[in-house]
Amino acid sequence: MDHPSKSSKEKFPYRLLVEGGADFHFFSHLFVKRGLYEKLKNQVIPKGFEVRASGDWRQVIDGLVQLKENDLDALGIIVDADTDLRQRWQDIKDKLQDFELDYTLPDDPAPQGWTSDPQEGKKRLGIWIMPNNITKGVLEDFIIGMRHDNTDNQRLWGHVEHSINTLPDGPRFDKSKDLAKAQVATWLAWQEEPGHPIGLAVSMGYVDAHSETVDDFINWLKRLFQLQPS
Repeated sequence: MDHPSKSSKEKFPYRLLVEGGADFHFFSHLFVKRGLYEKLKNQVIPKGFEVRASGDWRQVIDGLVQLKENDLDALGIIVDADTDLRQRWQDIKDKLQDFELDYTLPDDPAPQGWTSDPQEGKKRLGIWIMPNNITKGVLEDFIIGMRHDNTDNQRLWGHVEHSINTLPDGPRFDKSKDLAKAQVATWLAWQEEPGHPIGLAVSMGYVDAHSETVDDFINWLKRLFQLQPS
């Protein structure tokens, strides 16, 4: 089965914006694992919505202007919290104001993902801040939570953490910002087939697409795009 593709010319009234190509492929493979896909013209695509890779987090929130498009009914955005969750939330609120989009966001992100209240004449908006709308971090922190909970995997992960923490002269990357990325990359390098990107890690079963970590995210997506009852 080919992975889902954004290249279909089919237009959907529901759109999901994510950061970059790696994120796009990760979510595409995750949607296949969770059954949120369909075949169309010899392609496998997300079911009833399209995914677009928009670049970095700034380009994703710039994409909020797409809520002004006539053929769009719902828009979801996924951005990393990075080192400051509250600042990222404020960035989104400021951008909505800049674009004169009348959405009232709460003071803090919703732990289970935020979606706008249904209102006549207003398009639905959904916001998910990786990893969990509660803590700082990135997509890789979300992936860490998807690891299989078994003894072998726990031992391997412990070795990953120990190896990174005991690097001679310390790591060259910024541990406050990029630790999770280094951990996931190292962990994937030590799998049976090393070196796969994070999207293929999902399809190959190196992480558990049905873990509790993923459930809130999938339910947020279903609420936003009205895919099926949560």
